[in-house]
Amino acid sequence: MLVMREAQMKVFERAAVRNFENRLLEYLEEVFPKQCAILGREQVRTVIRLGIEQAEQYGLVSERDVRLYVDLMFLLGSYFDLDPQLPWAARILADEDSIDPGDRAGLLYDRARAFLNEEAGPERQYRDRALRKLHELPVGALSRTGEDKELSFGDYMLKLLYALFPERYQAVGDPHIRQLVRQGYQAARDYGLTDEKGIAIYILLMYMLGGGFDRDPQYPWAETILGDASLKDPVKRSELLYREAWAYLEKCLS
Repeated sequence: MLVMREAQMKVFERAAVRNFENRLLEYLEEVFPKQCAILGREQVRTVIRLGIEQAEQYGLVSERDVRLYVDLMFLLGSYFDLDPQLPWAARILADEDSIDPGDRAGLLYDRARAFLNEEAGPERQYRDRALRKLHELPVGALSRTGEDKELSFGDYMLKLLYALFPERYQAVGDPHIRQLVRQGYQAARDYGLTDEKGIAIYILLMYMLGGGFDRDPQYPWAETILGDASLKDPVKRSELLYREAWAYLEKCLS
């Protein structure tokens, strides 16, 4: 009689997980070739592993459900479930009593695709245009000048966000965009970004890349800069964040 030892079982489990990662990696490279090329294979695997962990927390454990979840991470940001711009995601994921996990994953994906169709456009043309506008945004526009000095910083950011990506603003809704600005303002200051330019950059990246961009493995440069305790000068920190973010945007648009 064959007896499967615990150590052998763990080897088989690790092999099964690795095979699943490989299938997801091939899928992502096919569907999101540019994002995967920018990240590199090992970093894509980091995103996949995070996705498996997060999906499991919501009871999504089948291969199909996890694939849908990771797909949405690439479309909405790795922490889309906590993004103040996407409150419907948290509601659907938390609704464990009404529908089983498979149905919940399908409902989440359908809701996300409807949002993306409205926000990004059928061919992502709205989002691509917004990324170009952000990349071409003059540095001077990151702080209030001229007549805009009469506006509060919050109102100025609302004006800037709408001008950059009106489709997203409308799809998310004004109350949730205001919440994003408030949350981003406080988070930026917690990271030592106390100058207006630095706070504006932080909020713009939340708006365009997702509410959790600061710890998202899809944007490792952001976590590195914001988590660098040796960067004491807020101006230097904001300048470095600006440089790395705009370099990333250039890769996306090339």
